[in-house]
Amino acid sequence: MKKILVIEDTQNVRENICEILESEDYEVFASENGKSGVEMSKNIQPDLVLCDIMMPGMDGYEVLTEMRKDVITSTVPFIFLTAKNTRENQRLGMELGADDYITKPFTVEDLLNSVATRLKRAEEFKEESEKKLNELTQNLGAPITQVISEPLRAILGFSKMLMTEYNSMEKFEMAEFNSLIYKAGMKLNTVVKKSFMFYQLQSLAYDNESLKKLKEEKTSDIKTLTENIANEIAINNKRQDDFMINIENASLKIPSKYYLEILHEIIENAIIFSPKRSVIHIIGGVEDGQYALTIRDEGMGMTKDQISHIGAFQKFNKDLNENSGVGLGLINTKSILNLFNGNMVIKSILGIETTVRITFPLA
Repeated sequence: MKKILVIEDTQNVRENICEILESEDYEVFASENGKSGVEMSKNIQPDLVLCDIMMPGMDGYEVLTEMRKDVITSTVPFIFLTAKNTRENQRLGMELGADDYITKPFTVEDLLNSVATRLKRAEEFKEESEKKLNELTQNLGAPITQVISEPLRAILGFSKMLMTEYNSMEKFEMAEFNSLIYKAGMKLNTVVKKSFMFYQLQSLAYDNESLKKLKEEKTSDIKTLTENIANEIAINNKRQDDFMINIENASLKIPSKYYLEILHEIIENAIIFSPKRSVIHIIGGVEDGQYALTIRDEGMGMTKDQISHIGAFQKFNKDLNENSGVGLGLINTKSILNLFNGNMVIKSILGIETTVRITFPLA
């Protein structure tokens, strides 16, 4: 049974709406003011909200704003009840995230049609999202097996040779085999970590309580954190002299675990796909009320078509295929940003440069 929350300060209107909806077997909850309506929406998690605009205290626009801020109610379909449906009202409501308007006085048919339409669209959206997730997770099996099998074969093959040919091997040969086994193990470790992160993020998108708690965390002292990670990655890849870093300090509304995941992914990609002794620029600062982090490399670049098709396990050419492994890094980055209200824009000139601009909400 679908749950509908009615927020209306006029008693007879509120009672009439509830009676109409209950006659159609909806489970109906009612609130006489905006403040209690917002609290009820968090507790009952309705499938749809009907809300009057003009109310004393907290009006309908404020109710919608508060609901859209909370991860639990941010996607609940929202219909305004209004005595006058002007363009200005519509524009403001749509900007805030309203789904529809019903103008008073309205007929029973108008009310039920609007409610049914919005519930149907919400259900279709949910089904489509779940379908895409299922398709993606089902398609993960083969590519993961393929990518894992390469380093796994190397580990098994080289270790077997060490075991069987140990007595006849020179020390330098054993050292070389050990090095190859280690490199294959590190590659396998990266594949597994990114795969686990992918599934964790997909699960988190449907876990409102956990996501709500995570959204309360923040990452502080961005300047020191970003500089330390960038220098660490540069040293590990023997690219210390290739980095130009200019970071403004700030605190961000994202757990440090996920900020570091994004940072590692974008910087490592910049290193992988740019030649040594080419410059990698890392710039961060506050812009238009957000924190913008820009990472630009002078590497192989991508076409517009390649950028538009960035997704799990997609490979664009031989060089990218050899270096990217499982290819989940960017899809994980996009998922993290979607969960924590960030954004990523990639611009590239093939054969010249790639610029990744990421924005985060400020704490």
